Amino acid sequence: MELSRAHAKFARSRPITECAQCGEHLFVPEWSEFVDARRVRHLWECEACGYAFETTIRVTAAA
Repeated sequence: MELSRAHAKFARSRPITECAQCGEHLFVPEWSEFVDARRVRHLWECEACGYAFETTIRVTAAA
């Protein structure tokens, strides 16, 4: 199967989260939580190995 150029460009523009335990690519968090106006927390769970971990995204203020 060959990726279209548009799909390949989108795939490269998006950061890829990897399992902190086994390195498997994770595409969607199990849940996300609005912490405050500048932070969002994500819970990730790897289907390959079952490892779960959190990440926090910090959003810069709009000018």
